[in-house]
Amino acid sequence: MLFSLLLTPLLSVGCVFLLGWPARWCLRRLGVIDKPNARSSHAIPTVRGGGVSIILTLLGAIVGLAWTSGEQPELAPILTLGAAVLVLAVVSFCDDLKSVGARVRFGCHAAAAISVLAIVGVPQIGTWETSRLVLALVGFLWVAGYTNAFNFMDGINGLAAGQAAVTALATAALALAAGVPVQHPLVWLALVVAGAAAGFLPHNFPRARMFMGDVSSAPLGFLLAALGWWLACETGWWLLLPVGLLHANFVLDTGVTLARRVARGERWYEPHREHFYQRLIRSGFSHVYVTGWELGFQIVIATAVVMAVRAGGWWLLPVTMVVALVWAVVFLHAERCFRMATAERR
Repeated sequence: MLFSLLLTPLLSVGCVFLLGWPARWCLRRLGVIDKPNARSSHAIPTVRGGGVSIILTLLGAIVGLAWTSGEQPELAPILTLGAAVLVLAVVSFCDDLKSVGARVRFGCHAAAAISVLAIVGVPQIGTWETSRLVLALVGFLWVAGYTNAFNFMDGINGLAAGQAAVTALATAALALAAGVPVQHPLVWLALVVAGAAAGFLPHNFPRARMFMGDVSSAPLGFLLAALGWWLACETGWWLLLPVGLLHANFVLDTGVTLARRVARGERWYEPHREHFYQRLIRSGFSHVYVTGWELGFQIVIATAVVMAVRAGGWWLLPVTMVVALVWAVVFLHAERCFRMATAERR
């Protein structure tokens, strides 16, 4: 069993890495090229949509998990996640080729979130029906919102793929720490996601030979959010806190940025370069610097969260405070650097 746990992400790494080469060739022949514009963080035309290699690997793994699950209760969630990933990938790939429109994309994200709640369920808090309704709303906003947040955060080399790899691996470790059996499909699927994201990194970091595109950024965000919600349903609602801490950087960056854009009367759903990581890039820092520091902090935080769950739930309080402090300092640093750079250019 331990050998299989190690082999699963390694196979995903190999599949995505190898599939990336023909994917890049086909996309280039089809003319799926991201050309730099005023909102880009890149300076040269680059193939977009390379995340099809991630999607093919994920769908293959999901089919395999469904096949081996037989008539177990986990079969329905596996098939639901697979169907949602496929729909999101198709719609998002169309968006990579030609803009689909925000309403269509957000509608698909909402439908995917509803499907997760319908099949996986809602964590139980006592016997209050009101609490279940509140948690259902939280679950919808979490899955649909994080799907979009992850998509928004895919803007520089290696950030989205690295975040997915670290967070998915931490999700598997968190599940095991919370008492989920090793053979549970949730653990295996999290490892597949971690391996698939890591396998794409050589194509995108430190130099971007191609971008993953919406075709995989939206499905990856959906899967990460859905796996976290599934974990809470399996072990208890209290796991929502450590799950949220694993995604705090993307959630807080997106939330603060969108709040500022809404306050300024801007169209929050349109492309922009106002995220904190983008402000660091616009301040003159390299993609390697920004992604490296973000992932470094993420690895430390993910390790602390998993250790806190293993040690006992009360450890989550100081860990939560540390996580909030770390990302607050990072964001304030980004804002300060951006304002100083802007002032120097005037």
